[in-house]
Amino acid sequence: MSESETPVPASNPAEQTPVPATDQMPDQSSSTQPAAAPEPPAEVAAQEAAPQEAAGPESADPGAPEAAPSQTEAAEEPSAAVDAEAAPAAPPEEPSAEAEPAAAARPSAPAPRPGIPSPAALAGKKPTAALLPVAPPVAEYDPEQIAAAKAFGAVAEDGTITVQDGTQVRTLGSTTEADHDAALEPFARAYLDLVAFLDHTAATLSAPEHTQNELNRLLENLRKNMKEPQVVGDVPALRARANELREQAKEKIRALEAQRAEGREAAIRRRTEFVESIEALVATDPEQLSWKSAGETMRQMVPTWKQMQSEDVSLDRRTEEALWKRLSTARATFDRMRKQFFAQLDEKHTEAAAIREELITRAEAMQDSTDWGPTVRAFKDLMDQWRSAPRGSRKKDDAQWKRFKAAQDRFFAARNADLHETEAEQRANLEVKQALLAEAEAIDPAKDLDAAKQALRSVQDRWEEAGKVPRADMRRIDDRLRAVERAVKDAEQEEWRRSDPRTRARVDGASSQLQSAIASYEEALDKARAGGDPKRIAEAEAALEARREWLAVIERSARDLG
Repeated sequence: MSESETPVPASNPAEQTPVPATDQMPDQSSSTQPAAAPEPPAEVAAQEAAPQEAAGPESADPGAPEAAPSQTEAAEEPSAAVDAEAAPAAPPEEPSAEAEPAAAARPSAPAPRPGIPSPAALAGKKPTAALLPVAPPVAEYDPEQIAAAKAFGAVAEDGTITVQDGTQVRTLGSTTEADHDAALEPFARAYLDLVAFLDHTAATLSAPEHTQNELNRLLENLRKNMKEPQVVGDVPALRARANELREQAKEKIRALEAQRAEGREAAIRRRTEFVESIEALVATDPEQLSWKSAGETMRQMVPTWKQMQSEDVSLDRRTEEALWKRLSTARATFDRMRKQFFAQLDEKHTEAAAIREELITRAEAMQDSTDWGPTVRAFKDLMDQWRSAPRGSRKKDDAQWKRFKAAQDRFFAARNADLHETEAEQRANLEVKQALLAEAEAIDPAKDLDAAKQALRSVQDRWEEAGKVPRADMRRIDDRLRAVERAVKDAEQEEWRRSDPRTRARVDGASSQLQSAIASYEEALDKARAGGDPKRIAEAEAALEARREWLAVIERSARDLG
């Protein structure tokens, strides 16, 4: 960075503090004098310097010439210049070639005293932030340091003051001081003032924390104080150290920029995650969305965004506007989706209310029926239809359910009352049927089938006259009566089988056929044995044995038939 380089601007415009006019160094020509200019008295110079310090640089006329201080005053007041303007006192500079003859011909007139600004003028000026303070000037320097600084300067025979600036000799101004060493004194002190300024700058940079504005102001101080310094001393070393401090300040600014960029990226991620969470909420299936919770989230969307704007790192306008546009789109989509969902929901609720109203009408039409069985089944069917009907609004559903249940309860209450009335009668009927069961179970069809059948018919007639019994006992007593009926029926069928003439004829026929077959197989067996064929003998014996077994079964059946 050259001596005329400007400081690195802050990323955030709000952090860029303009360099105030009060911190700007005055023009170098205002603190030097032509070589032939006569020195004004010290009292006059002091009287003219006081108003200028009070009025400030803004009130001074930039085109008006300023009174040049005498060599004695320049030697005595370098530290005061550092206090007032945050920079070392500038010694006289070399006048231009055109100004030297005129200055030699006539003494320079003292500069007109600047006017003091009015309160209105001061009130109209915007407050400005001062540059970083520099090190307080050292009242007295070590003579050896001053002597070492003077070694880089020289005073020619004609009064020209020069300094060895690296490989070149640079002219600083001229003097009429006969003592050349005394003429170099203020320039050497100005050099040491700059050294003290750089020491203070280095100490400032060693602080653990800085703001970017502070570093920018520090760079501005370095730029102003190191721009063609009118000092006598090791100027290249001074510049090298200033450049080193300048690079340190830039490095800190880059670190702050990186930290700010990282914070900005993190803030963008947080804002993007927030936007994506709103978009994910809007993308949820309306049927699965909790509208109460989602509505509260959308109501808090704008306050949450404003809180993130105020508490988080500020974003660039383009990114923030893009994210806000996504949020705004999501909110509009949510509002449209909510209106559409609840409009459809109202239609569904209206349809559900109509369906359930029709079920209520049918239930109320049956609530006074005394046809208990069919009506119970009808109410069961209505209940299944009620469960499968679409849901309506909770308030409407509750009201309709109360009406449906009232009709249902009225019917079943009447049915239960009727059941209680017949319960005693059914218990009495149960006792009668239990007595009939005892009588029926005593019937023995094996002894006298006709008497058994007559007794069973008598029990069956009285069984029907006894009436209904409790449901819990109905199957038990019915099964016992059915067992008696099956026993009588089986005995009747067995008797018919024995006495059936056709059965006797079939048995006799089968018996005679088997006897003829046995005789034939016996003859065949004898022939097989006479022939000595083992295979034919085995076959004849097997067939003969089978027919004999069949004949034994038929003869046993004939005996059973009597």
